[in-house]
Amino acid sequence: MKKFFYSLILLVSLCAIFTCTGMTAKEQVIGSDNCYIVDYNSGRVLYAKGENEKKPIASMVKIMTLLLAFENVDSGNLAFDQKVTISHDAARQVGSEMFLDEGQEYSLSDLIKGIVTMSANDASVAVAELIAGDEISFTKVMNDKAKSLGMNDTLFANATGYPTKEEQYSTAKDVTCMMRALAGHKEYYNYSTIWLEDYTHPSGRVTQMANTNKLIRHYKGCDGGKTGYTDSAKYCLAGTATRNGMRVVGSVLGANDSKERFRAMSSLFNYSFNNYSKVVLVKSGSPLSIDVKVSGGKKDKLSVVAKAELSVLQAKGESAPKLEYNIPESVKAPINCGDKIGEVYAVVNGNKIAVCDVLAAEEIKKASIWDYVKKIM
Repeated sequence: MKKFFYSLILLVSLCAIFTCTGMTAKEQVIGSDNCYIVDYNSGRVLYAKGENEKKPIASMVKIMTLLLAFENVDSGNLAFDQKVTISHDAARQVGSEMFLDEGQEYSLSDLIKGIVTMSANDASVAVAELIAGDEISFTKVMNDKAKSLGMNDTLFANATGYPTKEEQYSTAKDVTCMMRALAGHKEYYNYSTIWLEDYTHPSGRVTQMANTNKLIRHYKGCDGGKTGYTDSAKYCLAGTATRNGMRVVGSVLGANDSKERFRAMSSLFNYSFNNYSKVVLVKSGSPLSIDVKVSGGKKDKLSVVAKAELSVLQAKGESAPKLEYNIPESVKAPINCGDKIGEVYAVVNGNKIAVCDVLAAEEIKKASIWDYVKKIM
């Protein structure tokens, strides 16, 4: 009887092994019905499933709230140490909150911390009011920003994602798009990597902040993301992770429970890191091996450089990426060092998947009459 039992276990195990090995790498991805992941640098799609289906996204709406806050700091309209007086509307928010005191002043940095770590609805409304005066006006700013990012299947109704009578929805593709934009702000990681913190309010009261994104602790390389949950949206997650110089950004919508969303995102990360490698085509500031003719200048040729690093993720067994240039044959003087001259593209399988600006590496002044005389002589 024991021999039969062990033989049965062995048979089942072998069947499982052969079944798994017969699956492609993509088939082994344990994602939700709505998931999407891309290369951060180029935006190249690494895996997609049901990415354009419109669904509620719960608190992942706050990714846009955060993005607008960081952009306003970058533009000089706001400052991280700026004081924000908490309104009645902000303080009375329900659901996830950091328990802000009405009438008290909090720094914008602390409000951002509350949104990133514990998905605070009260802090989200306070930031919305700071930027646009009120939450309704801020919602218009959110939708305008979504359109500018190409998020054509997204509609925001508030700054928090809390259920409302008004229609609101997004897609896995659009969520990944705004998460990718947020991941471009270096200051964001000062907040997104916080795991636990005892926050002291101006009144002296203490609230423990616990990060809702468990992957920053349990997945090597994950350093950012945003969770979401409502009855209609179910369990959602957007996240970003980096390994071996590669950064990927993805999202999972509509998981049945919290563990499932974290498993699904981990699986998307694993698939990306296991099947793609980073290829640097052009280093930031490196000279390009092309010369641009100059008309009417003291010099006849202009040297050019790449504005930033141009890199892509290359799949295993895929043909090497190539470079293509969109640069005029000739430019007219005067030219300042740093002027944009054109663009250089990374091309994979005939598709342009990444682009970088090409800049003038030197100053070339307009030629004088004496310069023309010297050329003739």
